[in-house]
Amino acid sequence: MKNTHFAIRIAGPAGLGMHSIMDIIANAFASLGQHVITDSEYQSIIKWWLNYYDVHICSEKPYITRGVDVVISLNEKNIYPNLSDLKEWGLLIANQKWITKVEVTQPDIRKKFIVIDPLIEEKYENTYLLGILAGYLGLDASVFESAVERAFAKKWAETVAKNIEILREYAKLWKEQNQWMQAQFSNTQEKKSLTYGNKALVYGAIESELDFFSAYPMTPASTILSEVISSNRVKYLQAEDEIAVMNAALGASFTGARSMVGTSGGGFALMTEWLSFAAQAEFPIVAVLSQRAGPSTGTPTYFEQSEISYSLIPTFGGCDHVVLCPSTMEEGYYVAGQALNIAQKYQTTVLILTDKQFSEGKVTVSELIPAPVNRGKLIENPWEGYKRYEFTDDGVSPYVRVGTPNGDFIATSYEHDEYGATTEDMELKVKMTEKRARKLENFYEKERIMGYRVVNPTAKKMIVTLSFTAYTAEAWCDENPEWGLIVITCLKPLDARLRDVIVWLEKVVFVESNFKWQLEDYITKEFGLKYVSGLQVDHLRKYDLLPFFMEDFNTLTK
Repeated sequence: MKNTHFAIRIAGPAGLGMHSIMDIIANAFASLGQHVITDSEYQSIIKWWLNYYDVHICSEKPYITRGVDVVISLNEKNIYPNLSDLKEWGLLIANQKWITKVEVTQPDIRKKFIVIDPLIEEKYENTYLLGILAGYLGLDASVFESAVERAFAKKWAETVAKNIEILREYAKLWKEQNQWMQAQFSNTQEKKSLTYGNKALVYGAIESELDFFSAYPMTPASTILSEVISSNRVKYLQAEDEIAVMNAALGASFTGARSMVGTSGGGFALMTEWLSFAAQAEFPIVAVLSQRAGPSTGTPTYFEQSEISYSLIPTFGGCDHVVLCPSTMEEGYYVAGQALNIAQKYQTTVLILTDKQFSEGKVTVSELIPAPVNRGKLIENPWEGYKRYEFTDDGVSPYVRVGTPNGDFIATSYEHDEYGATTEDMELKVKMTEKRARKLENFYEKERIMGYRVVNPTAKKMIVTLSFTAYTAEAWCDENPEWGLIVITCLKPLDARLRDVIVWLEKVVFVESNFKWQLEDYITKEFGLKYVSGLQVDHLRKYDLLPFFMEDFNTLTK
C-alpha cells in the first residue's frame, strides 16, 4: 500500500500559540487513525522572529519532508521565508492584513498558491485559521474540538465556548465550499496516541521504578524535568547548575536509588568529572544526553548530532560505560528502564544518547512496554565482613542500600581496596583495574540483546544511522527496496555482530548530522571497514541545523 503523506506548517513569531496549534492538529489526525510525526524549528530569540512547526500526516510509516502542502502563517514576516517550502498550488492561510503586506513585494503569490485570507479583526485569530483548515480539508469541527478544549482548559468557560463556536462556524463554512481532501482523511483506522521522546523516556523510567531525577533546564532536555515534575511520582531536584545536578544524583545512587539526570552538551561537560568519580566508586548512574547544534552554546534550539564522539569518551582514566540510542518513541520508553537496569547490574554509567528532534518530536505510537526491573546484585542481608568492592569473576560486586546492617563501606574517588579504603598498593591497583574492566565483557551475550536493528536485510546497499533520523530513513527504504537500513541502538559497546552484516554489502552509507563524520569514523575504525575488499563506504552528512528530510535521502539514487 502506498504511504500517502500530507504536511501542514504553522509559522510565526514565538508567543502566539503555534505549539498549541501544532498539538491540536497532530492530535486530531491521530484520532482519525493517521500516522503523525512533527518537526519543530524555532529560534532561541524569544519573540518576533522566524519559527515553524510542521505536522506530517502519513497513511503508513511516519516520515518528514522539507516540502509542505499547507502553510498557516500568524504574521507577514513568516510568510515569505516559508513559500520556498510550500508546494506548487499548495494552500496558504493567513489573515488578510498579512497577505496584503506580502503582496507588495510578491504580487504573483496568488498565481503560485491557493491563498485564503479572511479579514480577522478580533482576537482568536488562531481558531479562525484552524476552522478554515478543517473545512478546507473536508473535516468536521468535531475532529478538532476536544483538542481545542484541552488547549484552552485553563481559560474561562466563556473563552472555551467562544473558540468552539468560531471553530464550528468556519469549519462548516469552508467545508461547504471545498471538498478537497475529505476522502484522504476519512476516519477509517483505529485511533492512535501521540508522545514525544522526552516524555517517553520519563514515563518508561517511572514504570521501571526510577527513584530520583535531577536536572538544570537546558534545551532540548528541559522537558524531561518538567515531565518528571508533572508526574508527581518521582523525587527530583532542580539544582543551580549541572555540577550540583550530578552530585545530587550520585548521592542518591550511593544510597541505592535508581538515579537519572538529563542535559545537553554544555551541561554534560560540567558533569563529566563526576562521571569519572562514579566509575571509580562504582556508582550506577543514567544520564540522558540530548544533542543540539554546537560547539559550546552553539545554536541551542536546532538539530545536530555532534556529540557522538563525546558520548564515547566522556571521562578520564580509561572508564568503561554504555551508550544506548533509542530511535523510536517505543524504544525510548523501554530503553529508559533498560538503562536503569544496566546501570545497577554492572554498577556503571549508562548514557542515553538522543538529539533535539527525538527529544521534542511527537510521533504516533503503538504499545509502550516498560523494561522489567532488575537491580542486579543488591543484597538485603550482607554477611559479617561484607566487602563492597569484593573481587568477583564477573567484576561486579554485591551492593547494599545505605544503612543496611553489616553493610558499611567507604566510597571514594581514590583507588581503594575491597572495603573502599584508599590504597596505593600496586598489586591492588592492578586487580581493581582488571575487576572494573571485566564488568562489560561479553555484554551482549550476558544481556541477550542486539545493538542494532536491520530493515530489509537482503539489500546489498545499506544506510547506517541512529536516533530520530531512522523514521524517515525507514520510510524511504520502503519506497526504495534495493536499499536497507541499519539503525544503531547501542553505540558502546559496539555489537561485533554488526561487522558480519556490513562486510557482505556492496555499499554502506553513514547518515548523520555533523561535519566531522563521527558515526562513520567510529564504526569504520572499530570494524576496519576501509580494508574490506569490495565494500564501498560512503556518507550523507548535514550540519545546516535541520534534520534529514525525505528529499535528502532521494539524493542517494542520483
